[in-house]
Parts: sequence; structure tokens; C-alpha cells
Amino acid sequence: MNSTPVLKSKLIMPELSQSFLLTERLKKLHTNMEPCRAVTICAPAGYGKTSLVVSYYNALQALSFRVCWYRPDPEDKNLSVFIAHLLEAIFPPEAPEFAASRKAISNHADTQLHPRNAIPVICREMWAHHSHTRTYIVLDDFQNVAQVQDICDIARYLLDNLPPSCTLFILSRANLNVFTEKQKLEKKILEIDSEDLSFGNAEIEDLLFSMGQAAVDRKLTDIIEKSTEGWIAGIIILYQAVKSKRFNNASFETGKLGHEDALFRYMSLEVLKSVDEDTQNSLALLALLQEFSETEASEILEINDITSLIRQCMGFGMFIQRIPGTAVVYRFHSLFREFLLNTLKDRYPEEQIARLHLKAAEYYMRHAAYGRFGEHLAKCGNSATAMDMVTKAGFNKFMIGETGQLKDWLDLLPEDMIMDNPILLLFKAQLMPNSRQPEIVDTLKKVLKLSLKDNNLAIYYDAASVLIYIYMCGNNMKGLLEMSEGNPKNLQNFSPSLRNTLAIIDMVRSIAKERFSEAEEQSESIQYDLLPEDNKWLYLILSCITYYCMGKIDQGERCMKAALKLYSFKNIEPSKGFILLFLSMVLTLKNEREYLDSHIAEVLSIGEKYDYDYLSAHGMRLAAFEKYLAFNVSASAEMLDHAVFHFLRINNMAMAAACRLLRCLWTVGSSSPALILEDARKDIALISKSCPGMMIYESSLSILGAIARESGDYPLAENFLLESIKEATAKNGYQVLCGSYFHTARLYFSVDDAEQGHHYLKQAMELGAAGKYFMFWDIHIPTLVEMALRGIRCDYCTEYAIELLNRFYDISTVNYLSERVKNMDESRITAFVDNFISAYKADKPEQLYFVKASLFGKPEIFINGIKIPDTEWKTKKVKGFLEYLLLGSGNTISKEALAEIFWPGTDSKSSVASQRTALYYLRKILSEYSAGVTGNNAFIYETPEGLQIRKNDALELDIHEFLCLYEEFSTLKNHTSQMEQEQTEILERMLDLYKGDLMENSDYGDLVFHERERFKSIFMEACQKLGSTYVKRRELRQAEEILRRALRAEPYNENVCLELLKLYMSQGRRNKAIKLYYSFKKSMEQELI
Repeated sequence: MNSTPVLKSKLIMPELSQSFLLTERLKKLHTNMEPCRAVTICAPAGYGKTSLVVSYYNALQALSFRVCWYRPDPEDKNLSVFIAHLLEAIFPPEAPEFAASRKAISNHADTQLHPRNAIPVICREMWAHHSHTRTYIVLDDFQNVAQVQDICDIARYLLDNLPPSCTLFILSRANLNVFTEKQKLEKKILEIDSEDLSFGNAEIEDLLFSMGQAAVDRKLTDIIEKSTEGWIAGIIILYQAVKSKRFNNASFETGKLGHEDALFRYMSLEVLKSVDEDTQNSLALLALLQEFSETEASEILEINDITSLIRQCMGFGMFIQRIPGTAVVYRFHSLFREFLLNTLKDRYPEEQIARLHLKAAEYYMRHAAYGRFGEHLAKCGNSATAMDMVTKAGFNKFMIGETGQLKDWLDLLPEDMIMDNPILLLFKAQLMPNSRQPEIVDTLKKVLKLSLKDNNLAIYYDAASVLIYIYMCGNNMKGLLEMSEGNPKNLQNFSPSLRNTLAIIDMVRSIAKERFSEAEEQSESIQYDLLPEDNKWLYLILSCITYYCMGKIDQGERCMKAALKLYSFKNIEPSKGFILLFLSMVLTLKNEREYLDSHIAEVLSIGEKYDYDYLSAHGMRLAAFEKYLAFNVSASAEMLDHAVFHFLRINNMAMAAACRLLRCLWTVGSSSPALILEDARKDIALISKSCPGMMIYESSLSILGAIARESGDYPLAENFLLESIKEATAKNGYQVLCGSYFHTARLYFSVDDAEQGHHYLKQAMELGAAGKYFMFWDIHIPTLVEMALRGIRCDYCTEYAIELLNRFYDISTVNYLSERVKNMDESRITAFVDNFISAYKADKPEQLYFVKASLFGKPEIFINGIKIPDTEWKTKKVKGFLEYLLLGSGNTISKEALAEIFWPGTDSKSSVASQRTALYYLRKILSEYSAGVTGNNAFIYETPEGLQIRKNDALELDIHEFLCLYEEFSTLKNHTSQMEQEQTEILERMLDLYKGDLMENSDYGDLVFHERERFKSIFMEACQKLGSTYVKRRELRQAEEILRRALRAEPYNENVCLELLKLYMSQGRRNKAIKLYYSFKKSMEQELI
């Protein structure tokens, strides 16, 4: 939201026209307004709505109050634009008394992604800090945005939730029922319409006298009243026409002047004729602009003597408004502007008007006034220059991550301009919410056709990449095949680099057909170094999928670790989320869990933050495996239920069914076997029909075979397991094949077919040992333990079997099992394993938990991968209590110190009671999220001396990692190229961790303040060193981004500013350097005042 440009002129109350006359009737309306909570003024243009409100505030000048004025334009229908302007109107950034409120709103959860969430915070801040100040909030020209239901809802919400010191004014041309009937009954709302604003005969006389009429002319007054029916705009323009001596009274007696607008146009033409031709032309040109300053008139329209021109215009009375500010802005009354625009068409050719619109669009684009930019671009036609400007500007915004702004002004462009341009159409598709996926797919297909037609194969590939992502997320192999069949790589006349990139689509086709060996060959034929930076991550993910489907897990892991090093995606969280997801998949299949919990937690966090169900679904699925491997079957089943929910939300029926099958296998003993099998067979039929690819069907066949075996239906089990082996063998899916072998071996041992059992067991052990497989998508712990023990007993790859058990149990347990099975009768092994697993689950150690917390920026806390939302905390102080303990983790913090920080000024007894209460609620929440709260397993350890959060394996804290990295960086002194690369990677990781100031918006004593400054100092040092490294490597875009980020953190840091100036000058970007210099100079001067 904060990145949305705000047009200041919309937020300044206009000055009162010199021709305004405050009549007794208007004074009475002023009096009626005073006690109201809301005032609505609905009347057509020219009835003096704005003048009435401005005159009311002018009459209140002796009192203490403030006016928050906002005049929405038609482009403000975009909700984020509307709220950005409303926020700035209510809490102007230049006023220091509103700084805390603005910060509270900007830090509020989800306001960037869901701008409407800012409205409750605005109301809360008005109650908390500004409820004693009389405040008037004015929404002028509300008809421009009244069609947007969300904006009308905001007006109603403000009325209900702002403090009584606030009054809401709604000015609109349309007779809108902004407020509900209930609100009209409960609140004091004044409704003013055109009849209330109409001037009577006596008032018209007084008005004409104030405008210079020397003597009363009752006949003229009567004619004006009859012709205008009290419409103030008509009164003034009609009098101006008479004053110009171009009419006599008889001109008005025909009674044929017609509608108000027609009267206005007719009389305006006569008044316009009273000035010279050059002035008429200038006025017509100025009407091109909704509002204009001297600079705009000069640069866009080349009208230089704006001051004298405006002086002449003021003779039109209310038909031009002067809006004061740093630069004075003028705007014509809407009726007069419409009239001038009509005369413009008669005075200038269409081509010249179109060129002026293009010039205006360029000006407003440079000044980030995207609403004005869109307005003029829509009127300049589909010229090549306009299209080139739009495309280039859109690409730049997309690359620097300003997608919110890009969406705002794309919404303002003509639909045909977007639909005919593959680049803009691609932006539009990428900015659509996930809930509109069918529309996204259709749009991307159009992009493919348009880009092929234009021979723009780079855009073709970009659109194909997005389609690949969508189809992969839905396991839609049919869609992938259809898309990849159109791969234009065999066309002529494009570069080897682009041909190399397009070869990725061939990989996609092979993956869709589950020809993984073929996909592997294609992957290895692609020249990685020739791929553009932003295409490497997709290539690596597709390669990873290929490798893990084939059971080549180490290669898959290398791909994802390489993807993590791609700098351009480290700061784009959704992309990083996908990389971490696939890395987590291969680590799960390797059963290497050292970093797995934190990776899964981050995947879930990103999925929740951006509402990406694909990340949430797979993250929950992986978390389910973690719970199952920790022998917590009920928790794993719950996680699978969550995964099913998210898969269904993205219409991925196959993965939802696969998760249900796995749940059946893990809980097979708790329900009726017949019912379980019936549901499982329905799910396998659904998966078969969906053709989900990526070995999902083959592993699901194995799972269903295992379910049938555990349910006692051995023939059915044999049928599905042998089918799984056949399919996995054909596709070279060796890890899935190994899992199927294990399940098939247990089946044959269960039916006393030892020969077949040993046959499949030996194959499984040899395949598992060769591939180092320690986890499987069809895992069933009783099966795995039994087969490992049988392998030990029969000396089938014994070392592998022992290592397999070591991945699930401690060394003493593995030794016990290995010794017991060596001399056990083979027929007793299955029962022994089942009894052991049942007993082990019943006698498991204290519950384990893992806490991941971040204190940089807005603090966040995850327990076992699940984020504790802000709504869970009883009060902010309870959450702050935990954050402070985390900051001091590893140290005991005395209860007296905590009392002084959190309950200052209270007596000892009260502070102790408050502390116990806070600790109670804190432990309650931690317990609900499965963290230990008692005994030696407690996350918060209490001693007589105080409270402590211990530094151990149960805690991962971003500030700890940040300091460790800094220490590691400081120890690297050599300057070899390898050492410099290590230093660079460390600095990049440090900057990834630093999401903002330590514990933003928290002010808990000197410790937080000093630590915040210490960490910021380290961050600034890292930025400058990394920036220097990038400059040295000629990676100038990255260097600029780092230095700009540092300058945002410390706007008055002269060293950073100097480095950025040097960088701009070295690139020949002199204008950029000058702009930065004067901006920094101005900031420093303001700071020193």
C-alpha cells in the first residue's frame, strides 16, 4: 500500500471563489451541519457543493479543528489507490504528530496484500491518539468511486467506527444511498440535495450585486431565475454573458434554452468570445489536463504565461478553482472543462491532440502519477511510441518488484491496448489472483499465440514458464503436453541462447510423458551458463523433479542448492518458497532432517503470507511425513487433512486423493478394513483418470496395495503392488520401485511365501543400498522396520539395513533390534515388529518441539512449522514478553528487570501478579502449539533467579544466525577468489535474514534500543561490503539494489549516498545521480532545521 503513488493535489481543500456569496440560507445549512456525524450533499455539477463545505470550514476558523480533504478521480476506483490517498489525507506524512499512526498502519499484517485491512487500524489510531481533535473527513466528487462496493462499505465502516469527534462529509453528483437505513436512524446524518442549494430570487439579486451589477434589474433577475431554476453555475455564466454585452433580455425570453448543460455550453461560448483568440486556444489546451500547475502547462502544453492567463480566467468566477500548496494547482469546474474540451476538437486536429496526450502520458509516467498517465495514454491511440513506453515501463516495474503499482496502472489502460500486446497481457496474467486460474490460463494461451505471431520468442518462453508453473501445481500433465507441443525452437532466425532456453520446454514435454531418462538427457544437454538468470530457477526445479522421480536424490539436492544461490530470487519470497519446497522434498526422501523443519516452516510461512495453496498443501504434506517419522500418527493424519484441504482449493484432485490414500495406510488399524478399501479404490480410480505424472500414480498403487495387505485382502494387494512395480520399472522410477519392492516382500511373507518374499526383499535392499534410499513416498514404518530386520538376519546389504533403522531410532534401539532378530524364528518376525512398534509408540520420550523465531522486522514465531498468528495473543504485552525473552535467550532475565520494563511505575505486588498472568497466558499458547511448558522440556525455563529461553536445538533464532554469520565473515581474512566467494555468500545470507529493524515498533528498555542499533550497524557494514563486491564484479544492478536498501535503512548515511552517487556516475546515469544528490541534500537540511 505504501508504494502506491499519492497525488497531493487531490488532498488539498480548494480556495473559495471570489464570487461566492454566503447567504442566510447557506448559514442555516452551516448551523444544521454542526451537530452531525455525517453530511451527504448530492446535487448535479455546478450547484456549489464544494463551495458550501469550504465556506463552512472558513466560518469555523476561530475553533480548533482539522480538515482531511480527498477528491477521488475516476482512476481511484482501484482500492489500493483509494486507501493510499485516504490514509495520507487523514495522517499526512509531513505532520510529525501522525508519524506513529502511519507506522502502526504500515506495520499492520497484510495491509500490503490486502489494503482494506488498513481501515480498522485507521479507526483504532484515531481513537487512540486523535479522538480529542475535531476532525472533518471530506470525500469530494464521490460519484467517481461510488460504483465500487468496497469503497462504499469503507464509508459506512468509518461512520460506525470513528470516534465521535470525527464528521464525515460525502459530496456527490449522483443521489447515492451511501449510508444504510439503520445508520440513518441511529446516527445524526444530514442530507442536502439540489433543492437545498438552489438560489432564490432575492439571493440572485444579492449575488449579481456582489458580482458588480450597479442597479437592481428585476426583469433580468426574474429571467435568470426562470432560466436556471436557482442553479448557481447557470446564474453566474448567464450573468457573465449579459455582462459581455452579447445578449439583451429578449434573448432569454424564448424559453428554448433547454437543459442545464446545454445552457451552460451555450452561454460559455458567448463568454469565451469576449477574450482574444490566443487566450481561447490556451484555455482549450489547458482543458486537456484534469488539473495543472505552471510547470505542467509549460512542459506539456508549452503555455508559459500561465499567471496572466489565470488572472483572466478568474473572471469566470467559480469556473476555475485554485488549490494552494507547494506548487499552486488549478482546475476548471467540470462543466466548464467539458465545454472547453468540445471547443478543443474544433480548434486542433486529432493528430495534434493525440500527440499532446502522449506528451502528457510521458510527463506523468516520469512523475509516477500513474492515474494521469493511464488517462492520457488511453486517449493518444495505439501509437508505436505509446506501446513502447508502456511495455518498457511495465517491464521495469515488474523487475524491481513494484507489482502493486504495475497492477494499478494496468487497470487504467484501455483493454484493447493490453489485449493486442503480448507483454502487457503477460503482466496482466501474472498479476491476477490465484483464484482466477482458468482466466490466467486462457490469457497466457493468448500470449503464446500473439508472441508467436510477432516472432517474440522471449515472451513466448516467459508465458510458457508461467503456464508450466500452473500446470505443475495442478499436476496437469495433459495441459503441459498441449502447451509444449507448440514449442517453436525449430523455427529459424533466433539466437543460440534463446534456442538453448526453449529446450527447457522439451524437458517439460518429457516430464509430462513421464519419460524421465529422456528428460535427464535433455536437462544435461542444456547449457546452464547460457540461460538467463531468471530462467535458471525453473530449469533447476524441472531438473530436480526429473532426478527425484528417477530416484537420483543427490543430483536433485544439488539442483535446489544451486537454485538457492541465485541472487535474483532470494528476495522474491514466492520463488524462494518453491525452491525450498523442492529442496525439502529431496531432503525428505533422503531422510536428512537437520534443516528440514526450518525449510518446511518457511515454505508454510510463505504459503500463508501470499495465499499460495500449492506451497501450503505440499508444505503440510511434508510436515505430515515429519510427524509420522516422529511416530505421531494422529498429528500426521491431521496434517494430511490440511494438505487435502489446500489441494482441493487449487483443484488438484489427484494429490488430494494421494494424501487420503496415505492417511488410510497410516491409520489402517483404526477403521473398518472394508470401508477403507472402498474409499481407497475410489481414490486410485480418480488418480488414474487425472494422469498426475511425477510418479504419483505408481506410488499410489503401492500405497493401495499396502492398504489391501494390511486389511487382509491379499489378492487385491498383489494385483496393485505388481502393477506398481511394472509401471515404476518402465519409467525408471527407482525410489518408488524400491518402496514397492518392500511392500511386496512383506505381502509374500504375510502369506508364508518365503521364496517370493526373499526375492523382492533382496531386490529392495540392493536397490535401496545403491540409491541410498532412506525414505519413500509410500512409507509404512512397520513394513520398513520388518524388511530392514529381515535384511540384517539374511545378510542382505546389512550396513544399509542398519543405517535405515538408524534414521528412525537411536543407536541403542537399533542395536537391540539387530541382536534380537539374528536368532529369531523367521515366522515370528512380523508379530515381533508389530508389538515393538506399538510398545515404542506407547513409551516414546518427552514430546519434542521446534521453535523458529524471527526478531528482525515484525517479530514472528513458529512452533513445529506452524505460525502463531497475532490474534492468538491475549494482549500485545504477552507477545512482547516472549519477544524480549527471545532477545535475551541464553541468559536468565530477572523478574525484577522484567517488571521494570513491562509494568513500570507499579508496586512490587502488582507487577508480580501481572507478570504471573502474562506468563500464564504465554505458556497456555505455547502448550496449544505443542511446545513444552513444564519440567526440563519447558521452552521457557523458570528458576528462582528469573526466566530463561535456553539456546539449544529446539530454538532457531534469526539474530543468532545473523551474528554467527558475521563472526564467520570476520574470520575470513585471506583474499583468494574462493575466499571472496565465501564472503559474498555469507553477506548475502546476512541480508536475507535482516528483514528490518530489530523488533520493529517494540520499545522495551535500553537493551532493545542498543541491540537494535548494534544490528543495524552490522547490517549497514554488510550492505556496503557486499555493494563494493558487486561493483568490483560489475554486477551493478545488484550493487544498486543493495545500496538503495541501505539508504532506506539509514536515509542520512553520507557514505552510502556517496557510494550510490559514484555508482550512478560510473554508469553514465547523471540525471539519477543529480536527483539523488538533491533529494539527500533536502533531507539533510530538513533534519538540521
